[in-house]
Amino acid sequence: MGKRLALSLSDDTHAQVKALAAEAGVSAHAWIVAAVEREAFRQLCEKTDEWWQAHPDEARAETAAYHRRQEWRGTSAA
Repeated sequence: MGKRLALSLSDDTHAQVKALAAEAGVSAHAWIVAAVEREAFRQLCEKTDEWWQAHPDEARAETAAYHRRQEWRGTSAA
């Protein structure tokens, strides 16, 4: 396993994390890891959305190719 980071949180933030983790039924560590993963995924989605908006022709081509692949597999994309 890689090197672990130590986080220095204010008392207020630590209390909030502990409360949210308890509400979710997980440890504070697991809650923080999940929060970081959610944020990374949110940023990835944001960057992907920006790319699709900046490249409408490629986006249409990719969408059409996806629908063709679904038809070849015999599944409905709708």
